[in-house]
This record gives sequence, C-alpha cells and structure tokens, in this order.
Amino acid sequence: MSKFIILNHKMNLEYEEVYPYINELNNLETKNNIIVCPTSIYLEDFINHCHWGVGAQNVYDKENGNYTGEVSTLQLKSMGIEYSIIGHYERKKYFHETIKDVHKKLISCLESNISPILCFGETGEDKDILNDLDILLEDIPNIDFIIFAYEPLKVKESLEVDEIQEQIEMIYHHLKDKYHSTPNIIYGGGVEQKDINDLLNNNYINGLLIGKISANIEKTKKIITKIN
Repeated sequence: MSKFIILNHKMNLEYEEVYPYINELNNLETKNNIIVCPTSIYLEDFINHCHWGVGAQNVYDKENGNYTGEVSTLQLKSMGIEYSIIGHYERKKYFHETIKDVHKKLISCLESNISPILCFGETGEDKDILNDLDILLEDIPNIDFIIFAYEPLKVKESLEVDEIQEQIEMIYHHLKDKYHSTPNIIYGGGVEQKDINDLLNNNYINGLLIGKISANIEKTKKIITKIN
C-alpha cells in the first residue's frame, strides 16, 4: 500500500537551490505519494515544475481582504495547490495560533477543496489528543479529505515505536467509530532513518510528515528510498 510522504521545508532553501532540488525530486522513483510543502514564495516554481504533489505550509481562514502577508485557500486553489499544512505546533508557539484558529482554517480548506494536513497531538497524552480532535472536528460533516498528522513533542533518546503505534491505533479507532470514516493518519516528529520501516509496518499509519531535513535533497532521497 502506498504511503503519504509529506516534505515540510519550513523556512529553508534559497532560490538558487530550488531548481536543483526540484530536478532531483522529479528523478525519484517511488510507489508512494510525495507532497512537497516549500516556503510560500516558491510555491509557483514547484507547482509549475515539480512532478509530485505540492502543498502550502499554512493558510488563512478568510477568502480575501485586507490581511497583509496572509494567503487564502482561494488563492492557493487558483494556483493548483491541493494541500495545506494547518495547526503545526510552530504556528502555535511563535504566532500564538489557537485551536479555534485551526478549526477555522480546517473549515476554509475543506470548503475550497484543499486537503488539510492537520497537525495535532503535541502533548502525546491520550486524553489531550482525543479532546483536541473532537474540538477541531466539530461541525465537520466529512473527514475523508483530511490527512491527520500526529506530531507528539516528547523528547526521548530513541523513538518508542510500539508506543506510537498504540496511540495511532487508538486515534484511528476513535475517528472511525465517532466520525464513521476510514482516516488517513501519518506520523511526524523526530523520525530517524533506522525507525522508518518499523514505524510504517502498521496498518494504521499511512505515511510520514518530515520536517527540516526534507529541505536537504540528499537526506530526502535516502529516506524515500528506504521507505521503498
């Protein structure tokens, strides 16, 4: 079964690095679904030249208006963008984004037919995870188009694969039972190459969200090759 491999560049790559990166990425062969999320100023370059899916790193919940520096779902859709990361913990940490803000963005994405890559689960605590999901999904009639990105921030010496698999199984059954859907759940958060196959060898985990290192094309190629 193919997996989602989402590459979140964050605020990395300078312009002279963009096209060499795109060319290397285009030459990759994989059965998996790659979605690259570059810095917003490079979105046009990627959408016009990258062979893989392209997503935004963030979006605003208003369709248009006097919101300096923001980008709307309608603007993204007009460019051909089909995905957007929302709710990333860095938005909460540095821009004081609230769960209500994320909920508005989620609705805006779905109304514009943009698949949201919904980040959640920073505390890694079961009660918080399920409570946050229920708040985020309030009044959402259909969750089939959402990619759920579980991103716990627990700092540990090594990735506890068994624990993560158990938590994602819990999340899967909660979403399936309560929202009557078969959810797409991916994992993000400190994944090392040695852990990838163990982590993905689970029917409930449908891919990875890879952060800063995804802007390094050589490391990205090694990760994608290993997943194959």
